[in-house]
Amino acid sequence: MCPSITIELDERIEKCEKILSENSESLIFAALSDAYRKKGDLSRAFHVCSRGLKIHSEYGPGHLVMAKINFERGMYSEAEKELYLAIKSDGKTRTSELLLAHILYKKNQTKEAKKILDELKATDPDNQTVNELLNAIQQGGEAEKSYYDTIAVEDRWNIENISDLKEAVGYLKSLPGILGAMVIGEEGLVRESKLNPKFKKELLGATAIDITQSVDEGITGIDLGKYERITVEGQNLELWISRFDHQTLVLCCSADANLGALKVRVWEMLEQLSLNSG
Repeated sequence: MCPSITIELDERIEKCEKILSENSESLIFAALSDAYRKKGDLSRAFHVCSRGLKIHSEYGPGHLVMAKINFERGMYSEAEKELYLAIKSDGKTRTSELLLAHILYKKNQTKEAKKILDELKATDPDNQTVNELLNAIQQGGEAEKSYYDTIAVEDRWNIENISDLKEAVGYLKSLPGILGAMVIGEEGLVRESKLNPKFKKELLGATAIDITQSVDEGITGIDLGKYERITVEGQNLELWISRFDHQTLVLCCSADANLGALKVRVWEMLEQLSLNSG
């Protein structure tokens, strides 16, 4: 392994370990176990991921990492089971389809693997990784195991590269069903935003602040604790408001947005933002 990559993995492991030591229920376990996997420490990767999945049994990215770990351990049936749990949680992606094709190939189910790859090739005929695995099937050879890591960086919405609020807001706006995203500071001013033209930034920000203040006043005296999220459901739109680091995150979601998956992705993004800016 390239020395610079090893150093980068060591730094990531150190940061992830610190976050996990401060919060044993953190979702950062998936990034930590994946870093151990990439470093070649499959035993530790398996241990960290297993422990995290006992707490977050429906966390799709965790099951995806476990599928990769089992694949590299040669446990192909177990890898397939974990992959289906990831798909059940987050739906099919190019990452999951490519990994499934490689698992099926290893299990000598080449017909099924080729069917998946042909479908992927139809939408992206010049994709090198798809073509490499297809050639491997046709020639009975081996494809590079790193192909799914390359795709995963793109397919998991580039979370690992988020380092500031501008990138975070841009990432959130790119998610399926998200029509707009903004972050409001403690003073009530919009710090970052990426919205569809139909939304007025100042009006949306003021509305979100009014809603949070009304909720704060309304729950005074009730043993509810601090709220995690406020949702306002309209006929064609849902407003999703949450707090983090003394700031307010506002998302405008279409009616068909998967809010369960969105909640997990927002947690993951905020942890990665903390990790990269720490």
